[in-house]
Amino acid sequence: MQNITEDEVIRNLKALALKEPKNAENHCNLAIALAERGDVAGAIDSYKSAIQLEPNHLAASSNLGSIYRSIGNFEEASTIFKNIVDVYPNDIAAHINLGAIYKQYGNLSEAERTFRKAVSLLPLDSEAYFNLGNALRYEGDIDISIECYKKAIRLKPNLVVAHYYLANALKDGQRLKEAIDSYSQVISLLSSPTGHSPSGVQMFRMSVAHKAESLYEIDERDKLRSFLKDAIRIDQSNIRLASLSAFVSNQYEEKDLYPFCIDPMSWIKTYNIQSEITNFEEFRSKLVEYLNSVPNVWEPSNATTKNGYQTEDQLFDLQNDLLNALEEIVRLKIDEYYEEYKSRSSVFISRWPASKIMKSWYVRLIQGGYQDAHMHSLGWLSGVVYLSTIEHPANGEGSIEFGLHGYDYKILNENVPKEQYQPSNGDLVLFPSSLFHKTIPVRQNCDRSVIAFDLMPAS
Repeated sequence: MQNITEDEVIRNLKALALKEPKNAENHCNLAIALAERGDVAGAIDSYKSAIQLEPNHLAASSNLGSIYRSIGNFEEASTIFKNIVDVYPNDIAAHINLGAIYKQYGNLSEAERTFRKAVSLLPLDSEAYFNLGNALRYEGDIDISIECYKKAIRLKPNLVVAHYYLANALKDGQRLKEAIDSYSQVISLLSSPTGHSPSGVQMFRMSVAHKAESLYEIDERDKLRSFLKDAIRIDQSNIRLASLSAFVSNQYEEKDLYPFCIDPMSWIKTYNIQSEITNFEEFRSKLVEYLNSVPNVWEPSNATTKNGYQTEDQLFDLQNDLLNALEEIVRLKIDEYYEEYKSRSSVFISRWPASKIMKSWYVRLIQGGYQDAHMHSLGWLSGVVYLSTIEHPANGEGSIEFGLHGYDYKILNENVPKEQYQPSNGDLVLFPSSLFHKTIPVRQNCDRSVIAFDLMPAS
């Protein structure tokens, strides 16, 4: 069967729209294809053609309103969604979009009224309330999203994902005692990190970590210590909990209870791989050129990258000779790292991943670019290969900073360990995934390009 390219699909849809110009559906289908390709102006024109033929065409109107909203044309978007609500008063998506626009304009009372109208249209279905809760939380209306999650749970008490998202919404809303109760419910329903799907394992571990974080924030020291001891008996590989425990031990000035990676700052190791590659500068230049052509996202919403671009995390899966060669070197250095540290007593070493599963991604920061302090909760060992660094850095710009503090944990004791490393081209840095790290902002007009990666456990 012959593969049809994206351009051929669009050419065929354009031909069909020309052949049957009075068919609104043809113009709408063309608009959808153009929007997926990133041709916003073309999509707008085609949606307008569909609406001109059928003024109340729901799909064309909804999609056009969403495009206007995404490009910041809230006036046009508002007009479209108001019309949809008038013609289709039971269209939940239109109410949500309209409520979000009201919120954008600061009309909070009208936004709440519109959001509540969307809630009132739902059938008595737990999944529907859960999905609406997610939509409203995305729009920033935490209080009404909490109501939706609670309604979903009343309809289906053991819907663990609703308990989890409810707990997260409560935590976001600083309703920490309620969040602790909800995280406890998730932990009780799942009981352990074993025997679940990967998403179930992640929900369990994040619930444990978030409950501990909430106990720390409300200064329940004895309850936190007791909870950590219980958590250790069930699971010693919770990476986010290890990060919190290391920070808490510093703040409370007492022994770190969680055994994943004691004293994580002492596990940082740096290498330089230039000598491993013939004509490194040519290799580096060609690799950067290739990586800059790989699809990327500006300031992705699920990452800490600011003023920069980031690819998806399957970089080493791409069929590219340069990446294949680099991955081989990275894996050899990971083996060297393990050999150097294998005599140390730690869960980080004793349960070292045998599978060698890796996620990898490319990050390019431009002037003003940086990364907030974060850790990699799904990793085990993390690393960075530096491809383009700052030639004459000032005040640590572009350096990587390691430390125990992250995620806005409250600071009780200002003496928090941190350490900066100023990289050069060809440097490779390895460290436990539980260790917080960030990038000092780039101040010069230049690129800072790296490949970051995680060595991951099989489950």
